[in-house]
Amino acid sequence: MPLFTHFTRRALVIAAALLISACASQTSTFEAKHPANAEPEAVKPIPKAPKVLTEWENYQQVLGGIDRWQVQGKLGVRLPDNSGSVYFNWKQRPTDFAIHLSGPLGQGTSWIRGNDQRVSLEQSDHATIFADTPEELMQHSLGWWLPVSQLYYWVRAIPAPESDVQNLSRHQDGTLKTLAQDDWRLEYSRYTSVNGWSLPSKVIARHNNIKLTFIIKNWKLQ
Repeated sequence: MPLFTHFTRRALVIAAALLISACASQTSTFEAKHPANAEPEAVKPIPKAPKVLTEWENYQQVLGGIDRWQVQGKLGVRLPDNSGSVYFNWKQRPTDFAIHLSGPLGQGTSWIRGNDQRVSLEQSDHATIFADTPEELMQHSLGWWLPVSQLYYWVRAIPAPESDVQNLSRHQDGTLKTLAQDDWRLEYSRYTSVNGWSLPSKVIARHNNIKLTFIIKNWKLQ
């Protein structure tokens, strides 16, 4: 059996859970279809960043205020017994979110949608799975747990406020370089400028024998 065929469902579920944020509060109204590799739609930009970064705490506060975005990229998943990748298109709004996932050549299309009431995983030829939280969705789908809600903060290169920071380092320009939190180690090796703000374009996350590589190709902010 080809590697991707064997791995598709598990990789998609892992990616789905990891890309979920838990900050929504109303029913999602995103469109039912969205091409995985389409260009992000234009949205109103946030104000440009000042030329000189403020103190670390102030910088985190500004990035933490970004709660509406569309981001596209590729997620590589390496597990002890297998590996694979998925493309993602993540739309986040203050009240809800929707994430479109697909494998190479559009295989294995999935949708993750959610708000603060519930989260759902929709896959072609499979019954929709519902859960109260991203963690429950992952537990139900995979049988094990990860701190998936933290990615809502980690994707913006800021520590999750509800967890202790075990270690942290910054680049010379003040952006986050490494972060250890919830027994995960994150490496921010590449950034891109969006309206003057530096946002991650490559993030590697490691935990025991799990390695996740996020390649973010497009950021759109509002």
